[in-house]
Amino acid sequence: MHWRAIKPDFDLARTVSGWCERKKLGAGSQTLFLYRRKGYQFPPAMAKPLGDLAWDYFFTTPTSKGMHRDPADPYALNHAFVGLVKGMEENYAWMGQHWPDSRYVVISLSFDKQGEEERAPWIEGWHCVYELKAGAFSVPADFAENNAKAVKYPEPK
Repeated sequence: MHWRAIKPDFDLARTVSGWCERKKLGAGSQTLFLYRRKGYQFPPAMAKPLGDLAWDYFFTTPTSKGMHRDPADPYALNHAFVGLVKGMEENYAWMGQHWPDSRYVVISLSFDKQGEEERAPWIEGWHCVYELKAGAFSVPADFAENNAKAVKYPEPK
């Protein structure tokens, strides 16, 4: 496997329990992969990218009601963005959180509906949490205001 160095916005490799997050950049989209440190190697920690799992979780929430997702290609959203929210190294204290052991990762999701005939809502900066030890997603009550503002609706014709 070829490894390419990417200079991140912040230190993605500083985690506990051997976990390492890595961004994969693409044309108009971005997702996350989760790797687990094993000595000097970083094999994938799960079969699917963390970004795909985050989208799977999002589309089970009430927020996604009325948003279109193609069942034949569920990850082909326009300008789909999955990114880490800065603050893992301080357990997201700037967000008012006091989670223990750096085992929580705050993820931001966005996609748009540019150029599509179908008029439907989209999201910009919707947040959820992935808990590394349990391997589960959630949306803390503290994220409600941000997530309500993240849902965008098309202007009426």
